[in-house]
Amino acid sequence: MKQESNLAKAYLEAYEKACLALLACDSETVCQNTKAVFEADKSTYVIRYFNQEYRIKCTDGSVVFEKEPSELSVTEQVLVLHYLINAKPRPLTGRTISFLEVPKGGSIYHTTFKKRAIDPLVQTYNGNLTGFVSAAAALGGIQEAFGDASFTVFLFPYVPVTYVLWRGDEEIASSGTILFDASVPDFLPAEDMVLAASYGTYRLIGERKKK
Repeated sequence: MKQESNLAKAYLEAYEKACLALLACDSETVCQNTKAVFEADKSTYVIRYFNQEYRIKCTDGSVVFEKEPSELSVTEQVLVLHYLINAKPRPLTGRTISFLEVPKGGSIYHTTFKKRAIDPLVQTYNGNLTGFVSAAAALGGIQEAFGDASFTVFLFPYVPVTYVLWRGDEEIASSGTILFDASVPDFLPAEDMVLAASYGTYRLIGERKKK
């Protein structure tokens, strides 16, 4: 219980820190680097996250997420804010890399990445690639040619994440991987990539539960 309390406190502190950082950012630069839109008359950023628009109001020294289309957890709000404040002016490369190839942290966080993002996806869609295809399509996924089934989902406009599954057989267990565009370190730090990929997995799992 104490550990959960400390974790919640840490995320709240991270949120408050990220809010201050966003308020100090130049809105034009943020929009150029992230594909967000800034409505100056409303002091509001509009950003796409998992193919849905979220509005972030920045007034009176505070940052407030509007609740529509769905309310985000504090952790996800921090992730969105980190994308807005950390993104650099770099185009997508079109070249995919694994999490292990991410400089300055991919190998450090790989165990957590696998446990939180890859393993649940494989376990959920083991023997059910049709379900995976349906779930990815519901999230606006773009079909790819990797593995036995793969889709790219845009978590943010400049953060495409590719989810890949292999069906396996009697001798080889089903497996999966998650790939990023090689530019991803210019938009999210490695620890945030873990969160981003994990939330993509959770949404893919959530789509199955709707069926």
